[in-house]
Amino acid sequence: MNFNPILQPACSQRVFWDSLIMAELVPQECKSLCINNELAGEFKLVSVQAIGKDVALNLIITNLTTDPKVVNVDIRAASVLYTKKEMHELLKEQKTINIGGCEGSAVPVVITYAMYEDLLTADNSIEVTAACSCEPYDGTLIVQTNVVLENPKFEIKLKEKAIVNKPAKVEIVFTNPLIREMCDIVVTAEGSGLLQNPISVRGTSVKPNETTTIPMTINPYKAGIKHLLVDFTSNKIQNAKGYLEIDVQEAE
Repeated sequence: MNFNPILQPACSQRVFWDSLIMAELVPQECKSLCINNELAGEFKLVSVQAIGKDVALNLIITNLTTDPKVVNVDIRAASVLYTKKEMHELLKEQKTINIGGCEGSAVPVVITYAMYEDLLTADNSIEVTAACSCEPYDGTLIVQTNVVLENPKFEIKLKEKAIVNKPAKVEIVFTNPLIREMCDIVVTAEGSGLLQNPISVRGTSVKPNETTTIPMTINPYKAGIKHLLVDFTSNKIQNAKGYLEIDVQEAE
């Protein structure tokens, strides 16, 4: 897919493209004809950032000069830790694109749910990198971005009034938005003034689009506004977080 950005003669609006901060550009040392003076690039996310959905991006490569170019692109995607350490390769592909002078081209990149569903780290982070080369120019234009996927949401319900030194029932309500059955569900709750120690409860397996309710019991021991912090983990998602504000009343 080609497009023509509004450019003045000799691509004098290169500054416009250089100002885009959609991706981190990592130039490499060049000799004479440097590719970083010829091309600019960015990734643009075009899908939602949610666990269970395909990750779709466009790699936008712009020709900064009037000379047409043939660009070779090596694209990789990997699950990474928050430290940027790569854990699992998810995608590797090569493409060749033709770009006219002072034009841009959008290269689609799709990482399907099947590619990453069992390979994400607890950070839900995917790093996507494109290495762009073009003869006869020296160096490689590196375009890189990081996509962090959001965990599914769940609801926390207080089923009765919270009173000091009186057990109160809480429910965790979760609807599975994935296309796979979810099992090995563990819900962990903690909260100052509500629980002396964290508690964990196992849930039953839940099929796609089905809803499960996981009961818990808290034992408030201090009056006032308290926060119940809940962590939801399963074989398909890790460390989904939620909280509920609870007003604990003094016993009469």
